[in-house]
Amino acid sequence: MSETAILSHTFTAALVTEGSWGARDLGTHESTMDLYFHKDNTGCIEWVVPSLDEYERIGLWFDIGADGSRTLSDYDGIFSLPDEAIALLREAGVIVPEEFE
Repeated sequence: MSETAILSHTFTAALVTEGSWGARDLGTHESTMDLYFHKDNTGCIEWVVPSLDEYERIGLWFDIGADGSRTLSDYDGIFSLPDEAIALLREAGVIVPEEFE
C-alpha cells in the first residue's frame, strides 16, 4: 500500500479462523495490524501473520461527525472484529460502538 499507516501494532495472540461452518483454532502466533484512513469515509486494517503466511485486509467504513470524529459503522473481510483491531481503532481516536465487540 502506498499510504502511510496511522498506527501499527505487533502482538502475540491465540488465533481462530471463523466462517459459517464454525471455528478452527490456529494456535498462538505473532502478527501485525496496520491501520490506514483513506481520504473519504473509509479505511482499512492490514493484518499480517507471517508464521501462517496469512494476510487479511479488513475494510472499514466510518460515519464522520461535524467535528471530524470517526465512528465505525461497518467492516468487511473477516467474520468478527478481533479485540486487537478494536483496541487499535480506539487508540487512533475512532469511536467503536459496543455492537462491534
